Amino acid sequence: MKKLLKRNKTKKELPSRITNDTVAQHREKVLAAGRKHKYPIQYTKHRLIWITSFVSLAVLAVFVTLGWLQLYVWKDTGDISYRLVKIFPLPVANIDGEDALYRDYLLYHRSTLTILNNQGQSDQKDKVKFYQKQSIDKALDVAYAKKLARENGISVDKDKVQGLIQRQREVSKLSEAAYESVVKDNLHWTMGELTTAMEYTVLKQEVSFKIDKKAEDLVMQIQKKIKSGKNLKDIAHEFGDKIQPVFDLSISKDNSDGGLTEAALKSPKGKITGPVKTLSGDGYYFIVLNAIDGNNVNYSYIKVPLTVFNKQLDSIKKSNKVKYYISVDK
Repeated sequence: MKKLLKRNKTKKELPSRITNDTVAQHREKVLAAGRKHKYPIQYTKHRLIWITSFVSLAVLAVFVTLGWLQLYVWKDTGDISYRLVKIFPLPVANIDGEDALYRDYLLYHRSTLTILNNQGQSDQKDKVKFYQKQSIDKALDVAYAKKLARENGISVDKDKVQGLIQRQREVSKLSEAAYESVVKDNLHWTMGELTTAMEYTVLKQEVSFKIDKKAEDLVMQIQKKIKSGKNLKDIAHEFGDKIQPVFDLSISKDNSDGGLTEAALKSPKGKITGPVKTLSGDGYYFIVLNAIDGNNVNYSYIKVPLTVFNKQLDSIKKSNKVKYYISVDK
């Protein structure tokens, strides 16, 4: 009661009259009252921005560290790691200044792991390490092929790649859905990944043919011998170990050998045909059809192998121009 009585007795301060002389003073009082609310909010806002930035950087650092550990220390091959490297072009190695991409390495390595798993050999560490090294070598091949392709103005024809895939499907006599299922089950690839792998194969072939002037010269010499009337065995004997001869090969007509048997079937009997580039892309072939017996075909050929690309690659590796970013059993 005393407090209430005392409060009632307290006189409220009445606002003074605003005149021209006191208007500035009243304005300052109003602004001062506003500042009491502004400054704490302003301080809280700046603090919030700073804390948010710090937390974001901390999360990013944790994410980067975990990603680095998962890829470069634990060498994880799971789906999350694969998606990560498909988004970010991280390197797994470097050859002659060109990065071999981690996604290309996993493209091949995940496929080989699927093959081992299907064979019940995924627990054999020696085989896993062997195929891991093989997959990195394939990624290095792709990187070096990309570098040479850029230097020589070589590009891959997308329609040609799709045509090769279509041709493989037709040879396998599978429907489109069945073919996709086989690729998925046996190689752990989607059709997009199969297309990428095929593009890399074609790119390496195009580069190998372009830079191998030695093989081109041998082809021209062989063509001159053919025009002079020499047969395949005479040419093989004359060129010795510069070429690779195979005589009287009997094989099924539908043999899947990159188109070599198909080219033999289209050749006039007894006449040398060539040079032929097969899907294997490992050299130039000169073919002679000997006979066709039912579902079998007999033919002979000599191959002018492509050697420059692999020799250059081996030379670079021996000169320590390859850096590995993950541990590899050499």
